[in-house]
Amino acid sequence: MKRCTPSRRHAARGPGLVRWLWQLGVVELATVITGCAPPTRYEQPSALRGYEILITRRDSLGQGIAEGLRRRGFTVRRQVRGGSRPTAYLLEFTFQEAEPPALTWLHVRLADTRTGAIVAAVSAPLDSLGATTPDRARAIVDSLAASPP
Repeated sequence: MKRCTPSRRHAARGPGLVRWLWQLGVVELATVITGCAPPTRYEQPSALRGYEILITRRDSLGQGIAEGLRRRGFTVRRQVRGGSRPTAYLLEFTFQEAEPPALTWLHVRLADTRTGAIVAAVSAPLDSLGATTPDRARAIVDSLAASPP
């Protein structure tokens, strides 16, 4: 009695072919390939002006930075939107040193939403940016706009 099945027999029967291909992993691979994004090449803009800026923060500093960037001619969005121009997300956080003089640093990063690459960054002691939130926002916008590509 012969236990192997010739490949022609699998080609002749539809459900058997699918089952056989599934066992080989071909159907699973085809499912993964068809579920991926189209094969396009993403080119990162060379300057910050090539990006739309995504600022989702609703606090006074986030709003001040958004307004300052708009005044400088940048396109600023508040919500994520797929299929749009290259976008950079604004991320800001503070860090306090453990040892004296225990400065509090403000770190602001603009990261490409497709690659995660940092396209502009500002780090400064919070005290040096100004006493009020509008002063801090202005200093951050000035530094981000002056960042080299």
